[in-house]
Amino acid sequence: MTIQECFDRVNEMKPSMMNDGKKMKYLDEIEGLIHTELLMKHEHTEEEAELPRYDESTDPGTELIVPDRYAMVYVYWLMTKIDLVNLEYEKYNADRTLFDNAYDMLSDWWTRTRMPISTEREFRL
Repeated sequence: MTIQECFDRVNEMKPSMMNDGKKMKYLDEIEGLIHTELLMKHEHTEEEAELPRYDESTDPGTELIVPDRYAMVYVYWLMTKIDLVNLEYEKYNADRTLFDNAYDMLSDWWTRTRMPISTEREFRL
């Protein structure tokens, strides 16, 4: 999924007055979280080790790091942010549940398909 495809999906599912610059900030937030909590704790390439950063100057055609099958995690994340900005807490709770489920599915898939980086320590006797 590209950034623009993500924004289009969010605009379709939850129209709002939030501009793309603000959405880009929140997208940068979730991408950083995914990078830190999932990607860097599992085997990864040197290219993947670099944290992608997004701001208003980022090309909307940029591919996000999560495969399309699990990309709804981005959409639900942005929907929760829109709910918070609009002070719609009941909608936030519903969208947060969708996000948590999507993130759990992503995390489970990541753990099934990539070996975790060992954090074992050697002990000397």
